[in-house]
Amino acid sequence: QVKLMPTGGVTVENAGDWIKAGAVAVGVGGALLDAKAIAAGEYDVIVKRGRTIVANVRRARGLA
Repeated sequence: QVKLMPTGGVTVENAGDWIKAGAVAVGVGGALLDAKAIAAGEYDVIVKRGRTIVANVRRARGLA
């Protein structure tokens, strides 16, 4: 009866698994960011990770 949103231990690879397990949403921090990529101005790395997370969540919800 409680809606849960995990924020720890969520990765690019397992975000969809959390949704399949019943989470209503996921919080992603460290798994999304990459200090080396940011320092190098390679923001496309972060964009790619974000898009992968969204795709995995959409697939888990049956939307993709």
